[in-house]
Amino acid sequence: MATDLGVQLNSAVTLALAPNSTPEQRQEAYTFLAQVKDAHQQTWQDCLQIFLERANGPDGRETFRWGAQERMFAAQVVGESLSLLSPEALAFIQSSLFSYYELEYVSGPAESGVVFLKNATVKLLSLLFFQSYTASSPTFFAPFIAVLRPTPSSPLNLHTTDFFLRLLHEVSTDISDATLRLNKTSIRLNKDAELRDFVRVRDATAIAAAVWEVLGEAIENLGSEGEGIKGERAREIAIMGMKVIGDFVSWVDINLIITPVTIPFLLRALHLPAPNDVPLRTATADALLETVMKGMPPADKVALLSVLDLRTVFTTLLLVGRENGQKGADEQTELFREKLGKLLNGTGSELCKICEDATATPDNHLAANTMSTALLPLLLQFLNDSHNLLHILAVFPYATSVLGLYKKEKKRGIVMTEEKKEFLTRLLNIVVSKMEYAEDVEWSLSADGEEDDDELNFSEMRKNSCVVADAIAWIDPELYANVTQQIVVKTIEAYAAGGATAAGLTWQRVELATYLLYSFGSFSVTGPGVFVQVPQTEMQRAKTEASYKIPYTQFPLSQLGEMMLRACQAKLVLYPHPAVSLQFFEVIVRYNEFFNLCPEYINELLPSFLDEHGLHQAEKPVRARVSYLFSRFVYNAKSILQSQISGELVSNILSRMQDLLVITAELPSDEPASEALLTKAAGTPSVFDAQLNLFEVVGILISILNQIPVQQVALLRAVLSPLLAGIQQNTRAAASSPADFAAVYQAHHLMMAVGNVAKGFPDLSARSPAATGDWVEVYKEATEAVLVGAKAMEKFLVIRNAARFCFNRIVATTGTAVLPLIPTLIDCLLSQATFTEVSELLSFLGLLCAKYKVAFSPILDTLFIPVFNRVVYYLKLPIAGTDDVVQHSALRRAYFGFILSIFAANLQEILYSGKNQPHLGEVLQSVTHYIATDALAADQRYGFLVLNKLLQVWVDLLQTPGTAPPKVVPPPSPVPGFEQFMYSDVVALCFKVPLASNFDFSDAQSFQVIGEIANFLKGMHQKRGVEFVEFMTTRLWPSINCPPHNGEAFTTALKDAPDGKQFKKYLSEWLRSSRGVPQ
Repeated sequence: MATDLGVQLNSAVTLALAPNSTPEQRQEAYTFLAQVKDAHQQTWQDCLQIFLERANGPDGRETFRWGAQERMFAAQVVGESLSLLSPEALAFIQSSLFSYYELEYVSGPAESGVVFLKNATVKLLSLLFFQSYTASSPTFFAPFIAVLRPTPSSPLNLHTTDFFLRLLHEVSTDISDATLRLNKTSIRLNKDAELRDFVRVRDATAIAAAVWEVLGEAIENLGSEGEGIKGERAREIAIMGMKVIGDFVSWVDINLIITPVTIPFLLRALHLPAPNDVPLRTATADALLETVMKGMPPADKVALLSVLDLRTVFTTLLLVGRENGQKGADEQTELFREKLGKLLNGTGSELCKICEDATATPDNHLAANTMSTALLPLLLQFLNDSHNLLHILAVFPYATSVLGLYKKEKKRGIVMTEEKKEFLTRLLNIVVSKMEYAEDVEWSLSADGEEDDDELNFSEMRKNSCVVADAIAWIDPELYANVTQQIVVKTIEAYAAGGATAAGLTWQRVELATYLLYSFGSFSVTGPGVFVQVPQTEMQRAKTEASYKIPYTQFPLSQLGEMMLRACQAKLVLYPHPAVSLQFFEVIVRYNEFFNLCPEYINELLPSFLDEHGLHQAEKPVRARVSYLFSRFVYNAKSILQSQISGELVSNILSRMQDLLVITAELPSDEPASEALLTKAAGTPSVFDAQLNLFEVVGILISILNQIPVQQVALLRAVLSPLLAGIQQNTRAAASSPADFAAVYQAHHLMMAVGNVAKGFPDLSARSPAATGDWVEVYKEATEAVLVGAKAMEKFLVIRNAARFCFNRIVATTGTAVLPLIPTLIDCLLSQATFTEVSELLSFLGLLCAKYKVAFSPILDTLFIPVFNRVVYYLKLPIAGTDDVVQHSALRRAYFGFILSIFAANLQEILYSGKNQPHLGEVLQSVTHYIATDALAADQRYGFLVLNKLLQVWVDLLQTPGTAPPKVVPPPSPVPGFEQFMYSDVVALCFKVPLASNFDFSDAQSFQVIGEIANFLKGMHQKRGVEFVEFMTTRLWPSINCPPHNGEAFTTALKDAPDGKQFKKYLSEWLRSSRGVPQ
């Protein structure tokens, strides 16, 4: 059988890998291999034989019968089967593999150096260790240790040593790696912990001794040549041995790793002088980092770090790669420096943790603080390296940990020493210098996701530098302000005096000053008060007198206000480099409230947005960013703009933007034109997104001209008319050619532009749902034109999405004026709507209910049943996979949310209007059906929210004879006898859902479902009283086979609970008990 399978595997592997195989042959081969692997319980024995079987080769020498690829696959199949095999089968596999190991590695060629076969064998043995070590193979590692040397006095066997180290690394990674641990179940984590415990007891001592022995011999032979573990092979073994030390140190006894013998050994490896030993030094630094980071009590950690004396190590190694003033070194040396940075960071961070550890003794705190303080000069030297960004980034966490300690000391009122002030000063100056671009950098702004490594590293460096600077600002605001102000003011003064060519004034320096100005306010309070020195009395008065407004313009400027004023006066935005102008635009967007105090600079800055420094920049990414910043500035400062700019200025601005508002929609040319390509292109970020920001700016600028309505309407028509004409010109009922699809895409862009112009106008509030002004009629006409185009092109998803967006924005700003057009829109959207579109449409209608309430009622009355029918149509579709589950769930929740919106707006009368009354039963049945059928817990919660709302509004209060009438008599139900629906359809559902076998009591959403059920049951009791108790006793409990005593206890608890919230805990426990679920 193994022979037959071997032949088939050989054929399948050959076909799968052969470049001349046909796709059909390759697919057939993959299918066969998958079948063999899936049937591992039946095929593992044959596969084991295929992996091990030998035969004589053409030269008469014994070799493996099957090829390397077939054997690797066979080993994988055996590995798949191990978890299901008996102890006897596992023992047989282990015995067979060790016999193979002795033949192939102890005395053989070790798979002739085929690394993937060696790794496959290591993986198989690692899986075997996992399955058998604790129960049936307590001596798993001993045979491997025993054959490291042919005899006790012989040199190490290269093959067995290499294999042993690989096996240890694989085993440790499998049962202790922190990253892998994140995706493991609790059962697997417990198993891993058990295996680590057994290794500690059984084999850790022998393993550690063997690894140290290997390392000792390998390092001694680094300079030797010859067979065995010497020279480069010794170096490879030593690196692997150091990796194993790093693997095991985190979970074995530290005394097996750190001893009086091994410490000098580690330090020797860290200081090896030969250039080709740098990778080994790097591996040693990694092992020491794992050692330093090992979890242990504070006292033990202090003792460990004292013994290691890493401060001395760092001092001696600090200049590696920087000897004789050199700025950089080869890649391996730079990597070693990065690892040293990580080791310094780990050491310092661990010391800071001890300083904060409440369980540490005062002596531990003192020792840790002393050691950490001694490392601070080294931290500064690492941070001050001007070449390698990566090893600078490596030590930032240590810096922030130190600053975290200083913050806590400040909170406790501890006065800062001069030494700490000096450290903060040096640290701040260093991190500020790290925020500056390098002299030789070629600046460009890359689109998100397209940055190269240098850009990403600098961005990370600047971000981390800001974190440190902000922390220093909190600890010592005066220091931070002085250092920042000195750079900013000095740079602005130099530019104001000598322009861009001033001596020593590089674009890098000006950009840094602008960036520091931008960052200065990140730790300040917000509002106009940040720009002036407001007396404390004024601030106190504003707090106590609600109507009092601080007269900010009467007070002198603050440091930030003074810097902003200087920057505006110097026209820093005109500096001839895009990095500077872009950063200055960022500044004025962040500090837009400054212009409440100095509005005269608005008219100077707006043109800069429009010229070659801004929107007419040469680089597209810069223009895109400026367009966003321009829209944010205009939006945030529109109240200032309204008082500062005239209709003439707005007209001039729009004229200068005219070339930027020309829309040219281009579909990607690398794919055939299709509707799918339309959808893909519309969902992909592009230059058009920047144009949409500009159309929003246009809307904002026109919207502030309410005092000159004639000009306002003229400008609005001038902007919208070309867009609407373009929609008409590009309308296509169907598309068959690339030109047709391009026209549809152009129409989509034009509709989006119309919507963004409307987005610039202010949204109406629910209190004033009708807009006034002649411009409203312009938007009404625009809406009608958009709907004509959308109706003609309703088959295209991108058009439906654009029409919905456009209408949404126009109705938000015009209000009731365009509400009569909603049925036309809904008719257009519903006819071709997808699952997602229906969900979004329901949300849109819910918003209209909330905003326009009674005004929307006649429209909603007309739309409700068509929308309901579309929901039902989609929720009847079969669920075939995970994507379907997600779509059905989203639509259920949107449907329930829509009904809740109707009730929240007090529009529920449309559900029983003359038009909809015949369908009310279907609507009610749909709610209970969608709760009970294929619903997720989140859907069920929304559904029960609907039922609770129906209970509150439509179930009459039953007045029991002899009881006092309520203080406030509720109005009679508009749906008389509605309680019968609750009895017949809902009450039993309250038990059916949580008693179902798939209801997960441990899930938070499920617990919320129980809360809504509790509210419903308590609400029914409060509304119907004795009648409800009678129903439960005589009809409900028998129908669900509930024992009488359980039912009686339930009804007693229900009557005694003051509300549903109090009843929830009892209900949950009762349901768990009924289901047999442990509490």
